[in-house]
Amino acid sequence: MVTSDFRVFGQVDRGNYFPETDRIIVFLSPHETLDDLLSTINHEYLHYCINESGEIMDDDQEERIIYIMSWADEYLA
Repeated sequence: MVTSDFRVFGQVDRGNYFPETDRIIVFLSPHETLDDLLSTINHEYLHYCINESGEIMDDDQEERIIYIMSWADEYLA
């Protein structure tokens, strides 16, 4: 089971998923809107879902598939 942590101050990154510990950290300060924050939360949870699926991907492949999934409505319209 994945755990989530929200931090007010932190890195330049908006969020990180750590597969070794099934932990997500979302940094609040880089986000400008609630939609932006929710997008980061979804992005990090997709990393978790991909990891749980057992699929083997490098970081570039994983980021690409998450990008496509995030913009699926635009691709299918």
